[in-house]
Amino acid sequence: MLHNLIHRVMLTLAPDGAGGGSAEGGTPAPANAEETLTDAFKSDASKSAAGADGKKPAVKPDTGETAAGGTQSGSGEAKLAAWTEQLPPEMRTNADTAAKLAKFNKVGDMAKAFLELEGKLASGGVPGTDAKPEEVAAFWEKAGRPKTADGYAFARDTENEGAAFAQAAFKANLTSAQAEALFKNLNEAGAKKLQALENDNSHRVKETAAALAAEFGSKYQAKMEMLKRGFAAAGPNVGSLISQAGLAGNPEILKAFIAFGEMTAESGASRGSTAGDPMKSIMEGGTFEYKE
Repeated sequence: MLHNLIHRVMLTLAPDGAGGGSAEGGTPAPANAEETLTDAFKSDASKSAAGADGKKPAVKPDTGETAAGGTQSGSGEAKLAAWTEQLPPEMRTNADTAAKLAKFNKVGDMAKAFLELEGKLASGGVPGTDAKPEEVAAFWEKAGRPKTADGYAFARDTENEGAAFAQAAFKANLTSAQAEALFKNLNEAGAKKLQALENDNSHRVKETAAALAAEFGSKYQAKMEMLKRGFAAAGPNVGSLISQAGLAGNPEILKAFIAFGEMTAESGASRGSTAGDPMKSIMEGGTFEYKE
């Protein structure tokens, strides 16, 4: 149809009864007028389809959008979901940040992950009350507690009750480092306390000896013999037990056993032996500590 229209136009432009001749104004019509006109139509059609520059456009414009509606900042970079367009550009263009954001296809996914992380941080990662025993045990073992109480290094220290302390430390979920440090500190503190008590008892014994020596005068040595007799009459190891209890420097207790020794001497009764060297006063280098 287009061809017929073009042909009729060409006939109109030609002189009467001729296929060629001059056009209006006496200028001869070009021999390829029909081809030129046809090309003009083709050119317009091509431009409308190809664009102003005449080049055929790509099948799909490269706008950076992904099939999911997101963006891809460059070759090899993480594909971001569409919701990330609301974030600052520096968060989307940073490779590390973009890789983390790319894990979340929806903003709800990221919100859920955030809430779960916040819950773990709030609890410190400690298993809740509904956790299974094996989960609790695994947590404390990962924290540094041994699998059993015997796993503590001091558990076999019989001198310092290591086994008993190991059981207490295990029930308290103490790590090996925590329990060992505490065990060491307690032993050191106990040793210092014991030494202080021994020093205090020794000081009181010296003071008591001086006071009794001043009170008894020349009878002091005889009184010490009665003290020894009183301990023996009271029973085996009584003197040692009084000394171990820190009462060797208590003048009232010593006077009571002196009186008890005098009573047994008067009655001739004795549950123990008074044989041996006489006891020396503390002033002479002696001691109140009773020895069997």
